[in-house]
Amino acid sequence: MNDAHWRQGLQLASAVLLSYLASAALRLPESFWAVMSALIVVRPSTASTIGAGWDRVRATAAGAGTGLAGVWLQHHLGTDSTAATLGIVAFLAAASAWRPSMRSAPIAALIVLSSGGTAGHPALQVAGLRMAEIAIGVASGLAVSLTGVASGARAVFDASCASAIRKMAEQVQRDLPGRLPVAAQEKEATAGQMRLALRELAVRATIADREIDLWLRLTSLWRSTAHRSDAGHCAVTARLVARTAHDTASLGRLAESSTTGRDHPAWVTLAEAAHRALASTAASLEGGGPPELDPLRPFAAQGSSCPGERQPSPLPPIPWIAPAARLLMEDLSGLARRTAR
Repeated sequence: MNDAHWRQGLQLASAVLLSYLASAALRLPESFWAVMSALIVVRPSTASTIGAGWDRVRATAAGAGTGLAGVWLQHHLGTDSTAATLGIVAFLAAASAWRPSMRSAPIAALIVLSSGGTAGHPALQVAGLRMAEIAIGVASGLAVSLTGVASGARAVFDASCASAIRKMAEQVQRDLPGRLPVAAQEKEATAGQMRLALRELAVRATIADREIDLWLRLTSLWRSTAHRSDAGHCAVTARLVARTAHDTASLGRLAESSTTGRDHPAWVTLAEAAHRALASTAASLEGGGPPELDPLRPFAAQGSSCPGERQPSPLPPIPWIAPAARLLMEDLSGLARRTAR
């Protein structure tokens, strides 16, 4: 279980306790309806929690209103209560297929239609109490989600970046040195997993940027000066991680096309240097020290020295390794600079 799972679990537990205590303090009957609303609303990201909370309130209002209309039909027109309840709930359930945001409407209508008599309150009062309990649950979920949202969103995103870069480090160690050749199907499966990880990272970057911007906007309400965010910080970082993935893939392609055997000591040295640079960058994203890029410098410097100057050692097996190593160093340096902000 990673830090994101722990954070989500603590948010859910805190929302449950806060919603119940708030409902009990106001002496509302059946406080567990507030707890249920908090559980429905809380999502892994604050932005989605806000959207779920708004949908919950809107759908509950529509369902409660429809439920009151059903109660009026039962008492004034003498319709069968079971038939009216099933008909109204079935209609709202079918309508929610066209409007998924209204999925709570049939639940709210069922609560009003079925619990008015047993609760010992008029149907209108039952609807009002349910709305109050749901509002408490929604407010509790939002309050818990907004606590530490900026740092939490950034931490989850950084952990995702570190995980993707560690996979690249493993790929470099597997592809570059002179080991047994990797089957084509295994290589394609690994490449597919990396593409999926990069797509998920792009989505998480968008969510993290929205949450950080939301938190900064909220905190600016009680600050004397506006606090501007680094717009799109996580999105830029995600693009750098994707470029790093292309850089490591290029090293593997160069190894495949090399006329020099991959058991050459330079390939082994390059694999170790690239693995160390990638692994240390992943650790840096999670709060570690600066990445170790120095072992890559001899490879990146090949072909850039002046005439008569001694070439760095070890020499790469093919001349095109220097541009690829420089690109990898540049992107890892860019990640290090963004991590330090």
